[in-house]
Amino acid sequence: MVPNPGHDQLVDQWLDEYAAAQHQKRAAANAIQDAIAARLDDDGLNYHAIEYRVKDHQSLEQKLRRLNSDGTPKYPAGLDAIDDVIGVRVITFLQLDVERAIRALSNSFEVITHVDKTAEQREKGEFGYSGQHLVLRITEQAAPNGCRNHIGERFEVQFRTILQHAWAEFEHDIRYKSAGPVPPEVNRAFTLASGLIELADNQFSTISNVVAAEKANPAESKELLPIELTGEALERILEQALPNNPRSRVEQYEWLRELMAIHGITTVAQASNFIASADWDAVASKIQYKFAPGHVRAADDLLLVRFGEEHIEKTQALGHDRNRRGKLTHRLRRFRD
Repeated sequence: MVPNPGHDQLVDQWLDEYAAAQHQKRAAANAIQDAIAARLDDDGLNYHAIEYRVKDHQSLEQKLRRLNSDGTPKYPAGLDAIDDVIGVRVITFLQLDVERAIRALSNSFEVITHVDKTAEQREKGEFGYSGQHLVLRITEQAAPNGCRNHIGERFEVQFRTILQHAWAEFEHDIRYKSAGPVPPEVNRAFTLASGLIELADNQFSTISNVVAAEKANPAESKELLPIELTGEALERILEQALPNNPRSRVEQYEWLRELMAIHGITTVAQASNFIASADWDAVASKIQYKFAPGHVRAADDLLLVRFGEEHIEKTQALGHDRNRRGKLTHRLRRFRD
């Protein structure tokens, strides 16, 4: 390749700018992770983990110095062309939860691009798993709570199931540590494993749907539930009442138990009667959900319908969402319109 001293000088300048902005980038990444977690929790969606990283200096330099086959810079616009300086990974248990998480975040940030990289690989006849990727931007009009100081920041979000994540991490580790080209039999083994993981993910979704259907139509011999309300008991009650809604995170059911206790709902019988008396269609039509909410979000909305401002006043500080009061007030206004 012909040396390009002008481009090399630009790369050095971009890297200096990046070094000066490192603190701001880390602050933005932390705020973005918090906003994503708050949105998924607010919608009652189930997930395994949310991870984030800010691209290090060496990795960014390698990317900025890349050249096309004709010797021209691959990223002539520099940092403005790099979408994954801040990278977030959302790891779910089921493929269905990936789709729900994508829809939820698409309503919280501006979507610049949405790419299914696994589908792209299949079309090219390549092996492996890369998952679904969103490139998002924080906008002035709809900046999530905590992100107001980072308007315009772009970031990439990767979505994987926990099985896909295990495959990808192991595959990356093997290739990264390999001293040379990976043997063909290893490539074949990875190809086979990725297919098996896709099959396992599909079977997990089938299992989840079958179990939900069975819980919606329990057998005649009903299990005796404990008198005192627990998070586990609430999960069973909501699975029967809302079999088509996604399950929430385990710890969220315990949080819901605390919400109900504030309103004097402290036994399984009370909670069962409260949930059974709900007109879920009326609640959904008022809120205008963009997709079926998780169990805990739906029950929280039901408490809001029944207890109104009292629910806001008594539960606004319960949990980690600093903007809970504002969200509840907005939702209550929708109910009453």
